[in-house]
Amino acid sequence: MEKKNYILLFLQIAAIAVSGVFGGDTTFALITALIGITFNFLVSMNIASGFLFGFVYAVCNGILAWQTNVYATFVFMQAPMALYSLRKWHGKKKETEAIMKKMDRRELTSMVVGAIVLFVIMTGILSAINGAFNANVLFDTFFFVCSVTACIGLAACYKNAYIVNLGSGIGGTILWLYKAITMETGISMAVFFAIVALNSALAVQQQYGKSSRRAAVEFVEQGT
Repeated sequence: MEKKNYILLFLQIAAIAVSGVFGGDTTFALITALIGITFNFLVSMNIASGFLFGFVYAVCNGILAWQTNVYATFVFMQAPMALYSLRKWHGKKKETEAIMKKMDRRELTSMVVGAIVLFVIMTGILSAINGAFNANVLFDTFFFVCSVTACIGLAACYKNAYIVNLGSGIGGTILWLYKAITMETGISMAVFFAIVALNSALAVQQQYGKSSRRAAVEFVEQGT
């Protein structure tokens, strides 16, 4: 990883740490956010070892979600997906950018339909748990659907997943801002997901930019 990326990661960690301390977050919430941003940044840079941080983050985030009544996030424990992604990407460090593929129309349609169906199902379940459909249900469900879809897409090496992950970052930011206002905790998580959205935007640019296309061409040429 280039020196400038280490600096960028440090700045992101510092921003979350400062927001957590001054926002009065619990130590556990702050640590979860710090582990999460390390995971997100490394994966956004196509570094497979980032999924190790993803495994730890998934477990911690599941516990934090239960503590703050974010039930959909608790149900979707990302740890197994993180381990699967690590195994899938292992040994492909130099080729990871090149092997990321774009969904065809059928795959894209299936993803969108699946996301809509999952949204409807989870909205019904969470509304029943909460006793009514409210803002917490809406934000939790939207974040949940984007997270599930993005994780499956990344594990399958689809570059479209980075676009969905951008939605996850935006959804997570809104969800935890809402929690910060209503429960007076979670501001570090809100900052974390805002940075996730930023990293995802950078990943989208990297995957769909000229450098990505050039890397893919070089990889194909080397294999022929």
